[in-house]
Amino acid sequence: MNERDAEFLQRLRAVFLTEARDHLLAIGTGLVALEKGGSPVERGQHVEAVFRHTHSLKGAARAAGFPRIEKLCQTLEEIFALCKRRGRVLPAGNFDVLHRAFDMVSADVDAGGGTVPNLSPDAIAAMLTQLEAIARGEAAVECEPESLHEPESSAEEAVDQPPAVPDADTGAVPVLVREVTSTVRVQTPRLDRVLLAAEELLTVKQAGAERTEELRLLELRFGLWSKHWLAAQPALRRLRSLVATSDPGTRIELESVTRALEFLEWNYGHQRSLEGDVRAIARSAARDSHFAGKQIDELLDDSKTLRMLPFSALSEALPKLVRDLARDQDKQVDLQISGEDVQLDKRMVELLRDPLVHLVRNALDHGVELPAKRQAAGKPPRATLQVQARLLHGNQISIEIADDGAGLDPQRLRKAALRSGVLGEDAARELNDAQALELAFRSDVSTSPIITEISGRGLGLAIVREQVERLGGRVEVENREPCGARFRILLPQSMAMLRGLFVEACNQVFVLPSAHVERVIQVPRASSKTVGQRETLTIDGQVVALARLHQLLEMPAFQSAADPMTVVLLGAGHQRVALVVDEVLHEGEVLVKRLRRPLVRVRNIAGATVLASGKPVPILNVADLLKSARHTAVQAPVRPEAKEGGRPLAQRVLLAEDSITSRLLLKGILESAGCKVRAVADGIEAFTALRSESFDLLVSDIEMPRLNGFDLTLRIRADHKLADLPVVLVTALSRREDRERGIDVGANAYIAKGSFDQRELLEAVRRLAGARESS
Repeated sequence: MNERDAEFLQRLRAVFLTEARDHLLAIGTGLVALEKGGSPVERGQHVEAVFRHTHSLKGAARAAGFPRIEKLCQTLEEIFALCKRRGRVLPAGNFDVLHRAFDMVSADVDAGGGTVPNLSPDAIAAMLTQLEAIARGEAAVECEPESLHEPESSAEEAVDQPPAVPDADTGAVPVLVREVTSTVRVQTPRLDRVLLAAEELLTVKQAGAERTEELRLLELRFGLWSKHWLAAQPALRRLRSLVATSDPGTRIELESVTRALEFLEWNYGHQRSLEGDVRAIARSAARDSHFAGKQIDELLDDSKTLRMLPFSALSEALPKLVRDLARDQDKQVDLQISGEDVQLDKRMVELLRDPLVHLVRNALDHGVELPAKRQAAGKPPRATLQVQARLLHGNQISIEIADDGAGLDPQRLRKAALRSGVLGEDAARELNDAQALELAFRSDVSTSPIITEISGRGLGLAIVREQVERLGGRVEVENREPCGARFRILLPQSMAMLRGLFVEACNQVFVLPSAHVERVIQVPRASSKTVGQRETLTIDGQVVALARLHQLLEMPAFQSAADPMTVVLLGAGHQRVALVVDEVLHEGEVLVKRLRRPLVRVRNIAGATVLASGKPVPILNVADLLKSARHTAVQAPVRPEAKEGGRPLAQRVLLAEDSITSRLLLKGILESAGCKVRAVADGIEAFTALRSESFDLLVSDIEMPRLNGFDLTLRIRADHKLADLPVVLVTALSRREDRERGIDVGANAYIAKGSFDQRELLEAVRRLAGARESS
């Protein structure tokens, strides 16, 4: 095989792997529907769909050189061809074999045709033996052939369809549809570049609107000039009269006054001409801006639809997932999916797949009971799991996962939080039931009695909330009446654009996502009360924590004398905070610029937008603000004071250093400044200590045995309980590449030993300790 043919085959196999996954999803959904039964016509439709996809998958596997997939699909195709021609109804036991066969095909696709432990020749032979037995009609139930909705000739037409041909330019294979001329395949990177360019036009629209407003203000200035000119007319008339009636002997001296009056007359005419020109330009600019804005809006809408996928692209894998999990746990579940036509950003679909699977698995494992237990509780043995997508106002998407199972037990969640150390007894007692349900999203809180491959580790729902909040959304939970639980995900329809509320604090403009803003109110300063060391407001009969934006963002102290205060009521789930700002400016649609490395994760900041003037404006992370508000509202504990500067240092410091000399030196420096230090010799010991004890800060070397400082920092950032722990790397590695890697792995400070100054170390520790207190 020459180089050109090898390259062509590689492209063909890549296209096949993408196409095969689509076929497998459709086959899995069809098998689940076929297993449920239904009318003869519905059954015939499902058989026809599974047959067509199996046949297409077999042909594509033959063309791309996947013999195992071809052999399995050949036998599977014979089974469904017999079901079509002879009207055979497969017994329930056969479906387990069929699902396992397609799981083997899926594993081969995921491996790209490579080595798969479960796809040995013996395993393939055993599966083919079972499939051939099904094809021979063993244990099959016969029904009337005429019950099928299409004649046998339709199957032959499917077999005779021409194979797909790869596109020579894009490497993409066009999908075979009835109207091929109405479709075209475009590589995703090319489409992304076009869409990003279209999104950037929003800045052009904003710039046009600002120029139009500037011209309008300029026109108003001409109006003000005309007003003053008219007010000066009486004085000018008297001056002209004096010049006209003056003594001929003094008229020569008044020539300069006459020239000044003539200039004023000319200036008046010139200004009126300019005023007319500006007015005409302003009107023209307003028309152009309106037209351009309309065209840009239409282009953006059309561009967004190109990157939109229906919710069915996210939910199509759920029927088989629910079927397999329910059978593994001996449960009976009916899955109901609605809103499959709701459109979402393709990037959103990709990032929501794992959270949705987590919630569905959680409902099956924690919510749905065994049939006997459901019957004992007066419920039908088959549970109902509902997954619904809806488009809300303001281009917001709602995805609900609801079951009619046991629901969430607030008391069990409180006990689980106590066992894991997330809450103390007093804090647990203060939580109402709605707040207790929020504990399900906390890391290490699980009500499962055992750890399984499905749940029990207390991480699933914490990951769900983290991922949804990263997308600019929020997730809520509530118990349904009369039984069951409902999880609700709320997020913007597009990741690139959102509606935001522009607010000002300390002369700096920020954007708050409108999806989290409940309302804007003004309240007298005297209405705030201190309750339990927290500043609060009473809104609609409920006590809400009060926080000031500049304090949460650690901006310079600023005390506004404005009364009443401007308050933005923020909410995410059952958490709410009344946020004091200096001024609310306006609301509008903004283009979101995601943070890039090394600023991948900045506390309280979700991204930024750029105004038409070129000024960047931070977009605030509401989930982080709520977390910061909870901590800053509580009075900070007293910390030991350093001798220098009078600012507090960390109370408990873990020091990881393999060199005995350096370990003693660093420990002495930190202890002399008032820190309590525990020293360990390498990264493994440090991570073990962090998991078993509580520390305020880690000071670590990089070059250590067993686990170096970079990898130790990565482990800390990946651990939900330790992710916020400040890390200071003190090392002999001083190259720029090493410093950048330190930033990339998540270190808060990087100090080179070659230029070591103990004041630099203490200042870094002092600064990070203060930041940790405020967060």
